[in-house]
Amino acid sequence: MRGVLLCIIGMSKVARSMRIAIQGSGVAAASCAQRLSKAHEVTVFESGRGPGGRTSTRRAGSYQWDHGAQYFSPKTEQFASAVDEWRASGWCDVWEGAHCVWSAEAGVSRDPKAGGVKRYVGSPGMNAICKGLLAGIDTRFETRAAARRNPLGGWTLEHGKTGATLGEFDFVISTDKTSTALHRQDLDRKLLEAFVKPAAAVRSYPSLALMVATKPTGLEFDSLLLEGHPHFSWLARDDSKPGRKRSDGEECWLAHASPDFTQRLIEASKQSRGKQKPNAFRSAIVRELVPHFEALVGELQPGGGGKGGKAEVLLAQGHRWGTAFPVAPFEGGGQFYLDREHAFAACGDYFTPFSGRVEGAWISGSSLADELLAGSLQQP
Repeated sequence: MRGVLLCIIGMSKVARSMRIAIQGSGVAAASCAQRLSKAHEVTVFESGRGPGGRTSTRRAGSYQWDHGAQYFSPKTEQFASAVDEWRASGWCDVWEGAHCVWSAEAGVSRDPKAGGVKRYVGSPGMNAICKGLLAGIDTRFETRAAARRNPLGGWTLEHGKTGATLGEFDFVISTDKTSTALHRQDLDRKLLEAFVKPAAAVRSYPSLALMVATKPTGLEFDSLLLEGHPHFSWLARDDSKPGRKRSDGEECWLAHASPDFTQRLIEASKQSRGKQKPNAFRSAIVRELVPHFEALVGELQPGGGGKGGKAEVLLAQGHRWGTAFPVAPFEGGGQFYLDREHAFAACGDYFTPFSGRVEGAWISGSSLADELLAGSLQQP
C-alpha cells in the first residue's frame, strides 16, 4: 500500500502545473516556451526591447534590417516540418532573389548552391518567428533576470539592474550563454558550476553588423557572400526579402564585417580607449565601416572599378554580436543541459552540431521541452 501511495505522490508532482522562468527570447527560448506552455505556466524574461535574440529585427523610422541571422535552410526532417508550420502560420517565407558570391579572382558570380537550396526568412522581419512562438506567453522585455536559488527549493528571480523581485518559480531555464559571464551575475555560479564552467568555456567569434539605408545603388544582387574580402564577409539587401518591399526605391543594406576586420577593430578599441561603452563602439563601427561600404558599392556597381560612384548613405547604424558564432558544441554532448536536482536547465544552438544556426537553437529548445514534458520536470 505504501508503494502505491508513493507512486501516486510521484505522479502528482509530475502532472501539476509548475511556474517556469526562461531567460532569453531567441529561437531556443521561444520554441521551448511554446511547448512547455501547453502544460505549465511559463514566463519569459528578455533584456532587449523585443524578441528574437540573434533573429532580431532592427528598425529605424521606416527602415529595417535583420542584423543577426540572415536566413535558414533546414538540414533535418524535424526542422523542415517545423518550418512548414511556421510558413503556414505566416511567420516565414522563401527568400527568392539573386544570391551571389564574390572572390578577388572571379569577382561577383551566381552562388552555385542557390538553385538547389531554399532560403527561409522570418516575415515581415526575422523576429516574426519568435513573436509567433511566444504569442500568448507572458514575456517581459527590457528585463534581465537574475536567478537565486531558495534554501527550501525553487527560485527567486530579481531584476538584474534594480534588484526588484520578479517572482517565485519552480524551475529556471537559461537560453543565453552570456548569462554565465562574470559581470552578469545572472546565475548562482557555485551552485550551477557543472553548467557554468563548460558553458563559459565555449568560445565564440564576435561579429560586427553595419546597417545602412541608401538611395538606389544599382547593384544586381540581393545577397553576396564575400570570400577573403578585407572588410566584409556578407552583404544583403534586406528590402529584397519577403514582407519588406519598399515603394520609395530606397534600399536597406546589411553588411557583416570580415572576421579579421572585426578582430582588428575590437583590439584597436581596447588599446586606444580601453573598454568602450556599447554606444561608443557602435559609433566606431559606423565610422570605420561606412567608407569601406561606400567604396565596395562603387566597385560592384555595373561598370565596376570604383567608377560607378559611391553609395548615397541616408542612415547608418552599427551593432556588435559578442557571441555570434560558437566554435564548438557544449562539452559533454547532448542537445541541452538538465540539472534535475536544482530544477535548472539550459538550451541553445551551442549544444548541437548546428552551432550559430536557427536550426540548432530550435533543436535544442524543443528537445529540452519534450524531455521535460515527458516526465523529468518535477521538484527534487
